[in-house]
Amino acid sequence: MIRVTVQGTRYDFDQEHLLVAEARELKTYTGLTPPRWAMGIDEGDPDAVAFLIFLSKKRAGETLRFSDLDNLDYADIEIEPVEEPADAADAGQEGEVPAGDPTGPPPGTGTTPTDGSGATSPPSPTTSSTPPATSAD
Repeated sequence: MIRVTVQGTRYDFDQEHLLVAEARELKTYTGLTPPRWAMGIDEGDPDAVAFLIFLSKKRAGETLRFSDLDNLDYADIEIEPVEEPADAADAGQEGEVPAGDPTGPPPGTGTTPTDGSGATSPPSPTTSSTPPATSAD
């Protein structure tokens, strides 16, 4: 998630999801591909920043043209990453169990809860598909 504040208005932008139509607009307006756009935002590239603002406003339901952003002052723009809460991010990962979940991990995952925190231990050596090492006596 990226928080974009433009002239005092805040937009929370989910950069994990980009529609093909949005990617085409990105390419049309800036010449950037999605990976280069992400790097451009980090580097402060004016086209990348302008498209981030454009898309943030568009997703919020505002009607504008890309060229409407030409007169923005960089001093009126703030871009900052927003960390999602740790429990929300952890709960969605495959094979992990939220703290306090009495059901444990799904059967067959090969992991065992260690301390109730949702952390897991590595699979037991008896369930490993790697043959045990042999010694040359």
